[in-house]
Amino acid sequence: MEEVADIYADVIIVGGGPTGLTTANYLGMQGVQTILIERNSGTVQEPRAVSIDDETMRGLQTIELVERLIPNTLPGYGARYYSPSQKEFARIKPTTREFGHPRRSAFHQPELEALLYEGLKRFPSVEVMYETTFESFEQDSDGVTVKVRDKGKTEKLLRGVYLAACDGGRSSIRHSIGAVLMGSSFEERWLVFDTVNDLDCTPDSVAYCDHRRPAITLPGPGNTRRWEFLVKKNEDADKLLEEDKINDLLRPYIGDKSVEIVRKVIYTFHARVADKWREGRIFLLGDAAHLTPPYAGQGMNSGQRDAANFSWKAAAVIQNRLTDKIMETYESERQHHAWSLIQMAIQIGWAMVPRNWFHTYGQITFFRIAGLIPKLRDYFLGMKFKPIPRFQQGFLLPDDRSPKNTLVGRMLPQPTVRTMDGVEQKLDDVMGTGFVLLAIGGNAADTLRGLRAEIWENLAATPVAISLDGNPSKTVDLNSVTLDPEKISPRFMEYDGWTLLVRPDRYVAAAFTRGNVAKIETALQNWMPN
Repeated sequence: MEEVADIYADVIIVGGGPTGLTTANYLGMQGVQTILIERNSGTVQEPRAVSIDDETMRGLQTIELVERLIPNTLPGYGARYYSPSQKEFARIKPTTREFGHPRRSAFHQPELEALLYEGLKRFPSVEVMYETTFESFEQDSDGVTVKVRDKGKTEKLLRGVYLAACDGGRSSIRHSIGAVLMGSSFEERWLVFDTVNDLDCTPDSVAYCDHRRPAITLPGPGNTRRWEFLVKKNEDADKLLEEDKINDLLRPYIGDKSVEIVRKVIYTFHARVADKWREGRIFLLGDAAHLTPPYAGQGMNSGQRDAANFSWKAAAVIQNRLTDKIMETYESERQHHAWSLIQMAIQIGWAMVPRNWFHTYGQITFFRIAGLIPKLRDYFLGMKFKPIPRFQQGFLLPDDRSPKNTLVGRMLPQPTVRTMDGVEQKLDDVMGTGFVLLAIGGNAADTLRGLRAEIWENLAATPVAISLDGNPSKTVDLNSVTLDPEKISPRFMEYDGWTLLVRPDRYVAAAFTRGNVAKIETALQNWMPN
């Protein structure tokens, strides 16, 4: 492609689903010139994903949209497991809010996408091109050129620094860079449909663990509900899509109640991850990089983590804060965690979808025994089986603590803090959207004043001091807050007197005291332009 480009941008995003729209919002918050192209005429109108977790809600908080979404969610729903006789034998109800939001909430994807699109209107640096089809790309040492075709069939050339492929499970860009999906597809087919006007919604998901025909139902906001029924091996799936057949399937669970069906489809679930997520200036995000079974509700949420990870790194390179070396950490940080969540979904599917009579009653017995053992009961009740990522490589500088006890490489907990004015806020709202130097208790604030200014100014790191004694430090040069002494997380107490370098995606990159700050600064210089 030697022609002169029609439009220039820093990042070109292909695909306007939740991952692409969120990526564009993150980049817009950083003032990065961004073009998003989407072949459809607008955001989706039918239900798709229905579960949103605490990490995604925290990301929406970062892009200042979470408060607008919360009224349209069903927060903190749990899960119930029923035997073939429809007797409850297990219940999961997570109540902790380590990251400042419910562990999982129900939502409508059309409402989220519409909100994300509206959010983009805040940013003059972001342009959205609907009804525009991706054709091809070529990259060189200076950038990537993308050929697209608009709704009038006019060909245009876009030129950018990076191309973010958010073009879904059938990604043509993934194919173009030679990436291959590893893993497997399930042999089973599922009938999936959504209902409205359900006036008797159970506020939890329910797994009917009946090997004769497993069924799963999930709550939604506004008296809506998702239903999923296993299609038997020799069954005609098309006939199951008929309304009479759907009513027959629903009758054992809701009786003769009338509900409106707004979407129905036959699905085959996948558990696959791309063998590579990057080729030069091309990056795979969302379903283009991984396909997750729905049992854990993590498919869309994994794409949101991709968006958060990729966006701050791309912005840091474009704004000359870090070298392109940082982009090498995208795959190493995200691929393993995405796969661990796929594995978790498979395990939950094993519990939800028994294969035979022995499997059914074996799992009932297991959960009943687990309920008698406090540690095991709490493990399941609190959803502690969900893998929380801890990066062991990437943009981080390990401290001397054990992997179990360190905060480095982990997402920072988000407590509620109190400012010097007595106002209670979530910690992220105090920290802002970029890098943060978080001084915790003790004399950590003094450490901040001894830093080499040019390094931290290059990161545009915001200094924040957290007091652990209930009284914010009265310092004019620091944003000072305090934690409730009775609700201090053990994580924070363990770092009393330390300063944390918190990345824009809320992961801790480094922890240091006055004694080893020079070592940290030297290591950071290796990531920065000369």
